[in-house]
Amino acid sequence: MSEIFNSVIARFIENNKGFAVSSTETKGKQETAILTDGSSNAKIVYSPEARRFFLSKAAAGSAGDDYLELQSYFFEPTGDSVADTREACSVANEFSETFCGPSPMNVMPEASRRLSKKERDSDESSAVYFVNRIPGVLPECREPLLLHKEYFGMLLPNKFCEEVVVSAVARLLSDKSRKAQAEHFLAFLNKMYDSGDMDVKSIITMTILNSVTGQERIEYVEGLLSDGLRKAWKSARKFIGKEVKPEKESRYKMATEKYRAQLMENMQNK
Repeated sequence: MSEIFNSVIARFIENNKGFAVSSTETKGKQETAILTDGSSNAKIVYSPEARRFFLSKAAAGSAGDDYLELQSYFFEPTGDSVADTREACSVANEFSETFCGPSPMNVMPEASRRLSKKERDSDESSAVYFVNRIPGVLPECREPLLLHKEYFGMLLPNKFCEEVVVSAVARLLSDKSRKAQAEHFLAFLNKMYDSGDMDVKSIITMTILNSVTGQERIEYVEGLLSDGLRKAWKSARKFIGKEVKPEKESRYKMATEKYRAQLMENMQNK
């Protein structure tokens, strides 16, 4: 196996105790490994031609057709072995989190418990979840994300998108050779918009999509958006040039109540 693929497999095993390599296969440039802990299998595929890693899951002993694809990760080697190995480890970390899912939590009925301060302050968790996954489709955002967290001591989702993601998206849409990656990124926005809370929806429309300029580029992006997101973005464009003050200086900017109400109405009319 290649050094990059080995790095992914080794880190996945390190992250998931009890897993070991069951089998490996190489077809042309494509590499595949099956890992198992005896009860479930993880299949990791690296396709240099597609510039992707793929993660699938199945019960132990399952046939090839029984695997369910969970995630893909854009990966393009830079030629810098240190940077490529670091990025490969990031692939494994993402795959580990996707494969195992979030840690189980004891859930009590909402009416029967009082929220702690930590819980009250976690209303941006969905936005954090969203932003933490952006480097999976825009790898150039990975290093800036680490620096952002180190500098602020936390993740400020909208601030990071304003300062880093917006310019990365502009470069992505300007480079015609990255058309496939652009389509993948917009598909990611569709998915996150559909599953995200109001903070996620606001960041996607008010910050990321509202940074897209030029009629030709706007029409191109609209053609790849879901109906719901396309409709919400058209509404959000009415706010371009208008100041939306942040709720607190230390938190990311929020959309206005009028815009939030408009989003809710759009969602109800879908």
